[in-house]
Amino acid sequence: MFLMLTLVAVSSSAPGEAQAQSGLRIVTRDATRTLAIVSANNQDYVALDEVAAAFGLTLREDRLAGGITATAGSRSIIITPDQPVVSVGGRLVSLTTAPVRQGNRWLVPLDFLQRAAGPILDTRVELRRASRLVVVGDVRIPRVTARVEPSPSGTSVIFDITPATPQRVALESGRINVTFDADALDLALPGNAPHEFLQSVQAGDTPSSVRLVPGPKFGVHRTTTSQPDATSSRLTVELLPAGAEPPVAPPPAAPPTAAPADPLPNPLPATGVRTIVIDPGHGGDEHGARGANGTVEKDVTLSVARRLRTMIESRLGLRVFLTRDDDRTMSLDDRAAYANSQRADVFLSLHVNAALRPSLKGAEVYYLSADATAALTDVGDQPSIVLPSLGGGARSVDLVPWDAAQAKYVRQSSALAGSLEQSLRARVEMSPRGVQAAPFRVLVGAGMPAALVEMGYVSNPEQEKALASTTYHDQIAQALFDGLVQFRAQIERAPAPGPQR
Repeated sequence: MFLMLTLVAVSSSAPGEAQAQSGLRIVTRDATRTLAIVSANNQDYVALDEVAAAFGLTLREDRLAGGITATAGSRSIIITPDQPVVSVGGRLVSLTTAPVRQGNRWLVPLDFLQRAAGPILDTRVELRRASRLVVVGDVRIPRVTARVEPSPSGTSVIFDITPATPQRVALESGRINVTFDADALDLALPGNAPHEFLQSVQAGDTPSSVRLVPGPKFGVHRTTTSQPDATSSRLTVELLPAGAEPPVAPPPAAPPTAAPADPLPNPLPATGVRTIVIDPGHGGDEHGARGANGTVEKDVTLSVARRLRTMIESRLGLRVFLTRDDDRTMSLDDRAAYANSQRADVFLSLHVNAALRPSLKGAEVYYLSADATAALTDVGDQPSIVLPSLGGGARSVDLVPWDAAQAKYVRQSSALAGSLEQSLRARVEMSPRGVQAAPFRVLVGAGMPAALVEMGYVSNPEQEKALASTTYHDQIAQALFDGLVQFRAQIERAPAPGPQR
């Protein structure tokens, strides 16, 4: 089953009033249904009762307590109005914005489907924001982006495919059909601008195909494939005049490369890195470091996190979640807990540094050493959050950190930090200290390889100017992307772990 979101024009309404749009399209292999998207307070929501009908949830509202429970089997989601956090099977999960009540209806943000409905149903739910697509379960829906490059000697249609997906190209009834080994396509096609060799690029007759309509000068076609990175593939279809050279047979596959002499131990699944959680440091009332010219840490971290998420989703096709996608306050333990709730394979926390000496500058990367983990075991009182209790009253929920969670990932976290430092050094100025182990609280409870990046010193006038620019944000995001690709390759080359001793 997969879900596809399509936003269309909105009707006008009075300020503050909920505004209905159509629609959120839910498509399964057997049927299709549409949910209305509702805009309220400049946020997009869907009605909880429609979500319940689509996903088979049972709703029970407690008007006395002001909450509502959505149940699937023996597991429940407890939702309260104006709280950007829900209890999913007894675990707190953050949402981008709080659910709201509009008259007799409850509205939940779009990421409720991914962050709450998915875990309660024990089903993978992936939100692809760029293409407004939600993928549920193990349906194969690669992202396919096509572009056209004309030349005097022919026209090339280039398909970038993420993740890498086999395909078949055939000339049938005067059309070139490209069929992908997938259930459907997350497809981005160029506008139709006719050329002498190509009239148009269209969606095919099946959900997993694309059709090229040749122009009057077309005679033969030639295809080549390449792999621009570890997970993406590229297909080039050349439309050439009659009499052009026939397709060239692909060279034989290269023998597999040997594994590294000292591979990393791999407690991750054999499939490697599939889910990444990015933590934009600070937020809400916690502004973080501030420069003399007003550059604020919480704004820089969110900007870079969003850029990095887009790169990973569009180029690698991985699941990417942000601990916050707006200006909200979150505790340090909540951030690691959220990464654990999403079953992340990598946790990356982004920050900006400051010092009393304005001469200090450069990016730094940290990981949590085993000694630091032990030192943080006794942390005293933990923060808590008060939630209404269904049936009346309220309850205080303690946030319990996983103080030993990093212990078995120390070596992988060190390798992650090393990969990030190496890629950052190639693009931005680094501190002389480079990679360090330190007792950062946000890393303690992360049950996966985790690192913290200080992207520069906002207390340094030169670096504050850089940290305030989107160009620098792009450079940092690209460097972090490169480091994650390098680390992912290390993980996927490592042999599966042996029995625990």
